[in-house]
Amino acid sequence: MKFAIITNLLFLLNCSIAIGQATEEPLSIKTQIDCRGCDGNYMRQNITFLDHVRDQDLAEIYVFVNTSGNPSSVIYEIEYTGKGRFEGINNKFSVDYSKTLTGNEIRDLLKETLIKGYIPYLLHTDQAEQLELVLHELPKTTTEKIDDPWNNWIFSVRGNMDMEHQDTREEFNYDVGFDGDKVTEHWRVRLDGYYNKNTLKITESDNSSFTSVRNRKFLGGSIVKSLGNHWSAGVFGDVGTNSVDNFKFKSAVAPAIEYSLFDYKEVLTREITFAYQINYNTQKYFETTIFDVLRDQYYTQSLSMNLTYRKNWGSVYSSVRASNFLNDPSKNRLSINNWASVRVFKGFSVRVNANFQVIKDQINLPKGEASLEDIILQQRALATTSKLNLGVGMSYTFGSIFNNVLNTRL
Repeated sequence: MKFAIITNLLFLLNCSIAIGQATEEPLSIKTQIDCRGCDGNYMRQNITFLDHVRDQDLAEIYVFVNTSGNPSSVIYEIEYTGKGRFEGINNKFSVDYSKTLTGNEIRDLLKETLIKGYIPYLLHTDQAEQLELVLHELPKTTTEKIDDPWNNWIFSVRGNMDMEHQDTREEFNYDVGFDGDKVTEHWRVRLDGYYNKNTLKITESDNSSFTSVRNRKFLGGSIVKSLGNHWSAGVFGDVGTNSVDNFKFKSAVAPAIEYSLFDYKEVLTREITFAYQINYNTQKYFETTIFDVLRDQYYTQSLSMNLTYRKNWGSVYSSVRASNFLNDPSKNRLSINNWASVRVFKGFSVRVNANFQVIKDQINLPKGEASLEDIILQQRALATTSKLNLGVGMSYTFGSIFNNVLNTRL
């Protein structure tokens, strides 16, 4: 009963806790905080009342922190797993912090939340007497309607510029963009756009030179309606231009429907979704294509499957998307993207990524042979029937089990 009362008070009444942080010697409790998207070094350095170990098999309390978000906040799902003398003492909850906070403010708030999560374990040790509980007065509730002049809309703008100069090479790149999101329980509306320009000038030894200019513009939006815990439907649209892909103008409108095998509320830990989409596409080209046209209008359909698992043994992501032209199924594309990071055994982890495409729908390719300049500078799309990218990595950590000290000196 004491365990339940104190835990509920801490999490529901917005309390603060003072606990052994001021002591120089850590408690004899081994823990590992596995941060996916948070600053693990900072947590080890500032949660000093516990012994931090380098592997979850060495820990008595394993903490898995998974990060996601929405347009207005960063969401952390935190899962505590007890082992050994703490076997069976598990806890899981989520917190969210506004994106208007700085990274340092969010980091400090997460640290305090992580500390509170250790309280159920400390109550089962000799250090329980060192706990000090301080309850703050609850804020007064109000029934006054909150006036939101933005009506749930959140916007962000961005810009970037890069410049490089050498004796024989000059490159200038800039891009600007924006995105907007409106999220409610039953609707999600998205807007995004960008403009990118890259200019590259190469000067040869005889002082002759050539210049490559690549432009990309894009404006897109979507409206998605929730149809329960497993279904959603929406409409997507975009317009743009891309000099590399020979698009003087490109637009698409696409209704879509999605089914989630698991409840959407489980998206932070596991997700399997299936989506079907029909696109109406309009395209105008800078150069006549290999099909002797300067304009195309056509319908395509696509079916996709996405799988995501985030567990304390690692993360797995897989995506399969198949599409084809409705009037000519021989024009199609298959894309398979896979990524995994798996902990095989104590101290040993493997990372694998494999991306593969079968491409039979390049109707936008310009007529004629690509010049050597086009190929080297990547300023023109090239014909291909497949694309493959593979990557593998591994790591093995051994030695002292403790990992309490962070030292960033030279």
